[in-house]
Amino acid sequence: MYTPKELYWRDEMTTGVVELDAQHKYLIDTFNDLGHSIGRGYDPQDINKVLKMMKFYVEWHFGKEEECMARYHCPVAKKNSKAHAVFTQKLRTYQKEFEQSGGSPELAVKIHQELADWIFNHILVVDTQLYPFSQ
Repeated sequence: MYTPKELYWRDEMTTGVVELDAQHKYLIDTFNDLGHSIGRGYDPQDINKVLKMMKFYVEWHFGKEEECMARYHCPVAKKNSKAHAVFTQKLRTYQKEFEQSGGSPELAVKIHQELADWIFNHILVVDTQLYPFSQ
């Protein structure tokens, strides 16, 4: 049985751009909402909600973040863009899996686990490198 973990915003996650940090906090909240759903028995509509939010996130947030990295001449801007492209492709895969499975519990767990990985490995390792340039 999968036990979802909960994530909390920490100061070391800041990019120094208030708008981006607020969007990252929203991603963490969405991650936690999905974890709570998995923990209490799961509703397929919860995956649908997460997929819709993630679609918005990749279409809007990624563009804003890439724009900030370019504006501040952040040295990881290209790495960031490439990671965004990989995540966007994962989202397409999740959407196809949702359509095929009707939103299985296994898909909910998969998305939850991969979002945890994204939050830690992308936000903490890549996005935070914007901080010294945005000050």
